[in-house]
Parts: sequence; structure tokens; C-alpha cells
Amino acid sequence: MSIILVVVMMVMAMFVSSGDAAPGKIPVKAIKKGGQIIGKALRGINIASTAHDIISQFKPKKKKNH
Repeated sequence: MSIILVVVMMVMAMFVSSGDAAPGKIPVKAIKKGGQIIGKALRGINIASTAHDIISQFKPKKKKNH
């Protein structure tokens, strides 16, 4: 049974690898723009986390009632 699975995987790999990548068709500008957007989002998350840490340092801690 596992031999059949291996053969099927090999055939699928041959079909997938038969396509050649065309470097001229890669949208470099779109990749750069996506990277910039992701970078800005991560910076925003970092700033929000830092602000939360600073605020939580100055807030008085509430006592829990048991």
C-alpha cells in the first residue's frame, strides 16, 4: 500500500515540477508593497504592546475579592 502512495507522490511531483518559473513575470513591486504593509502592521502591534506595558506599570493593581 505504501509503495502505491510513493508512486502517486512521485507522479504528482513530476507534474508540479514540470512548470518553469519565469523570472520576468514575478510581480516584484507587489511583493515589496506587501512587505511594507506587513512591516507597518508589525510596527503598529509593537507600539500598541509597548503602550499597554507602560500604562499597566502606572495603573494601581486591583485586589481580587475571594
